[in-house]
Amino acid sequence: MSNGGTDTYSYKGWLTSDSFLKRALAVFGYNLVAGLIIWLGLFIIFMLFGVVAALVFGTY
Repeated sequence: MSNGGTDTYSYKGWLTSDSFLKRALAVFGYNLVAGLIIWLGLFIIFMLFGVVAALVFGTY
């Protein structure tokens, strides 16, 4: 789907590239970053719950 190896879009990001491999890697990268952000947020929330539980119930 490429015309001589040059992209047909003015924006040169990987997500709008003519190359299937570049688009696939861009989607994979966005998915990976989004997953890391979600897991980091969940990790912080659960750590806060753990700290609150330790303060409320005490640690012996």
